[in-house]
Parts: sequence; C-alpha cells; structure tokens
Amino acid sequence: MKFDRPAGHNPIDQLRVVGKPIMRVEGRLKTTGTAPYAYERHDVAPDQAYGVVVGSSLARGRIRHIETRSARMAGGVLAVVTALDVPPLERGPFNAAHLFGGREIEHYHQAIAVVVARTFEQARAAAALITADVVAVSGAYDLAEQAERAPLAPEKVRPLDRVGDFEAAFAFAPMQLDQTYTTPDHTHAMMEPHATIAAWHGEN
Repeated sequence: MKFDRPAGHNPIDQLRVVGKPIMRVEGRLKTTGTAPYAYERHDVAPDQAYGVVVGSSLARGRIRHIETRSARMAGGVLAVVTALDVPPLERGPFNAAHLFGGREIEHYHQAIAVVVARTFEQARAAAALITADVVAVSGAYDLAEQAERAPLAPEKVRPLDRVGDFEAAFAFAPMQLDQTYTTPDHTHAMMEPHATIAAWHGEN
C-alpha cells in the first residue's frame, strides 16, 4: 500500500464511527462466552482426537533421549510422536528454525513431541508425563549483543523497498539526527488458544 496524496475526509473525520453504538455481529456470542473457537467446530470434523505439543525447556541443545512410556500407557492416548521419530522438517522461507523433527533444539519451547488422545484433558495429562534428556549447548540469548553480527534476511525472500537515494539525501540534509530508540518486548493478550483442526477427506 502506498499513500501518495492526502486521504481526504473519511468516516472517522466525520465522526460517524467513534462514539456511536454499533451492534457487532458476534458481540453477543463473545460477551456470553458462547462464540466457538476454531478447534471447537465439531460440526466440521466430528469425533475429533486431540493433540498436545510438548515443548523444550531449553533454548539451545541436543536431544539424547525422550522418555514416553508413561505417556503411551496413559488413559485415552492414541499416539505419541517425538522429534526423534521423524527427520527434521524443512524450515521454509520464513522460519528461522526447524518446525519439528531431529535432535537439535534451536529455540525455547521448540516442539519435541506431540501426544494424541481421545480428549483434550487426556492428551494434556499424558503430555505432562513426557521427559527429555537434553544436553545444553551455547546459544545467543541477548538480541542487542547479536545485532551487529546477525545475518540479514536474503533479499530473494523479502526484497527491500527502496525509493530514492537515502545516503545522498542524508549527506546533504541541513540537519542530521543519528539516534537509536528501543522499546520493551510486548506480547498480545490472546483469548483464543493456539489450536486448529486438521481433517482428512479421502486423500486430502
């Protein structure tokens, strides 16, 4: 999106939106707690099984062993798959670490196992029984310390937008400001769990 001329008057400027009561389509559902989340759509995929991911407690390391016997024997458990059972999945163009598979731990809470059971509660309880023997290795934990030598994203993945010659304009600017600004980390307060539905229809 590129703005190359004034936006002009819009509904906000004309005071037609702010301060006016508007009936939201999903308002009653959300305020009464009856709005279904994505993973609650049982009409889309009936007789669902539930999977719970087990994350690494270390940010950098190498898995030696994952103990799953207690989890496999827990009530309602249908399957347990660990990162040692499958080869590493490809990173893809926008992932800095492997999504699943292999012995290498590349970030905190990286998925090292998933437990599938008949109910969510059973899957969560069994996932808590899994333990992992991980050897810690050195890593990078301070963003400011790593900023100078961190690799840049390849331009073929996401090319930089360049308009004009900044260096030339900055060199001849009547006033120059070279300053660094920082902001603390922020995390949004999500309401919906990080969950989704996977359903198979024949070969799809």
